Amino acid sequence: MGKANIFFYTCLFFICGVFIRSIFSFDWFTSYLILLTSLIFFILARYNKYLLILGLWGIFLVLGIFLYQINLPAKTADWIHYYNEQQVEFRGIVNKEPDQRQAKVKLEIKAQSVLVNGQWRSVDGKVLVTSYLFPEFSYGDQLELTCKLQVPEQINDFAYDKYLARYDIYSLCYYPKIELLAKDQGNFILAGIYKAKDYFTRQINQILPEPQASFLAGLLIGAKKSIPPDLMEIFNQTGTTHIIAVSGYNVTIIATFLLLLAQNLGLSRKKAFWLIIIVLIIFVIITGLQASIIRASIMGALVLLANYLGRLSKIKNALVLAAALMLIVNPKILVYDLGFQLSFLATLGLIYFNPVLIKVCKIEKFIKSKILKIILSDYFLTTMSAIILTTPLILYNFGKISLIAPLANILILPFIPIAMLLGFIAGLLALISTQIGWVLGWSVWLVLTYIIWILTKLATFDWAYYEFARINLWLMLGLYLIIIGFIWRFRRYLK
Repeated sequence: MGKANIFFYTCLFFICGVFIRSIFSFDWFTSYLILLTSLIFFILARYNKYLLILGLWGIFLVLGIFLYQINLPAKTADWIHYYNEQQVEFRGIVNKEPDQRQAKVKLEIKAQSVLVNGQWRSVDGKVLVTSYLFPEFSYGDQLELTCKLQVPEQINDFAYDKYLARYDIYSLCYYPKIELLAKDQGNFILAGIYKAKDYFTRQINQILPEPQASFLAGLLIGAKKSIPPDLMEIFNQTGTTHIIAVSGYNVTIIATFLLLLAQNLGLSRKKAFWLIIIVLIIFVIITGLQASIIRASIMGALVLLANYLGRLSKIKNALVLAAALMLIVNPKILVYDLGFQLSFLATLGLIYFNPVLIKVCKIEKFIKSKILKIILSDYFLTTMSAIILTTPLILYNFGKISLIAPLANILILPFIPIAMLLGFIAGLLALISTQIGWVLGWSVWLVLTYIIWILTKLATFDWAYYEFARINLWLMLGLYLIIIGFIWRFRRYLK
């Protein structure tokens, strides 16, 4: 076994350790037993080199279990969730941008201290606060809040408690009494980025009408909360929600299409790779350096890297290393973060399934037109690769499927990079002068209006969208086994 394969399986066993601990409660005795066995393998490695490999894998399996264990919340008085189900008075800082909805706002508060028996006691942890739209608060505000802390619970079939746990949030607070103590207590760099982003969004609203303005804000910075509900429903029905959701799924697809567009415009693979990497870095900065967006950009960069290297053996290790590094930062995302799962599945589809699909369909052999080859081979099959790999997981979680999604993506995805580029330039011009922004704003409006019109028409078809009972875990795994078997069978055949 070569070094590359040893590295791959070492990372994979670490990921398995995180997964096992995510699903099952693990006592320390079992972990120590695995670790002791691994150490014995190391000692006996001079007699058989394979024992060294087994020992290494066992150690990393235990490391994955241990990492997840130490990230579980401690039930001690120096953590804010210790005071759940109590009426408390606590102080903290608004830790993220306020999440404004139609009739309320959600604030993530990083707790600093809690009032216990008349004295302020230092605490750590986060509280998700639901409050009124007014008075308005912003990132970095230090607040004093009084409310009853509540434990997050599962809502119907939605595991809301686990959804919040991935962000290390174990306490909820609804409509508290709030007093502003101080402003600008957060990271000054993040505060500056957030202010610049808010101003940029306001300028977009100055040069574009609705719903085009909200749509463009969703495309550029993932600000989808202001998008009208009827338009969001159209995105859902046509399977195009990913274009306005800042996740690895949409960044992966958009990065791929930017690469294809750049290559079809005559740029070399190397130049296109570095150009789009720079675009992804700028994208991460203007969206506020959020962890989910950083993960999304890493996934998009991996697809670019696969195309740049042209070797699956290298990208395989890069992919598993990226997953391991993300889990070191936050091990809870492996099981509880659907965006993380969709990101990896879409990436796997583009890296492994798309080349097989192109060869099997033999589009280049039967179609001579260069434009049709680009549309069918580059855009259609790329879209289908991501859709096929993510569909079983979507059926398991939501029980929804959009039959019109492949056609919808073909018709709009080539225009998404154009809308983003023109919109970004128009927004920058609007920062200088609203009148100058209007000049380019018309071209952006035309592209966005075309996309909305196409999706609206497609959503009217009766067969476009189906909703039914969610499939069970075993059926989902069975579907993925069929997909894996298809990839394995045809890759061997093509070789």
